[in-house]
Amino acid sequence: MAMKILFYALFALLIPLAHAQQPVAPDALVKSITEEVVAILKQDKDIQAGDTKKAADLIETKIVPHFNFIRMTRIAMGRNWRLASPEQQKVLADEFKTLLVRTYSTALSNYRDQQIDYRPLRAKPEDTEVTVRSEVKQSGSSQPVAIDYE
Repeated sequence: MAMKILFYALFALLIPLAHAQQPVAPDALVKSITEEVVAILKQDKDIQAGDTKKAADLIETKIVPHFNFIRMTRIAMGRNWRLASPEQQKVLADEFKTLLVRTYSTALSNYRDQQIDYRPLRAKPEDTEVTVRSEVKQSGSSQPVAIDYE
């Protein structure tokens, strides 16, 4: 379950691709960021021991810059988003970010060498929205967890 949460944390990596300084293939971006975070997790004994503050710092520096919290919050709220004032929308997005960082820091603290397999990207060069599909294979479980990054 913790791994599922961890990789749902990363699902929004592709949302702000339009703002990237240099074009990067969506699957390469997801794989690069995931591998960087996993490499840090494998070396950081404090995070492995459950230091959620340190995990939150890692999320803030490596993952959060790739999230579009306004869009994520708007999607999560559905039609109720339009009922909120711009000020309320900002507060909601800020609180949603806080919730996600806390949730993901707990998930990162529970990471234990799961294997991540990426599926071939099926996209045309002109596509502006794509889905990067992956599976996380957890030790002791025959059922992989499918993670789609949109």
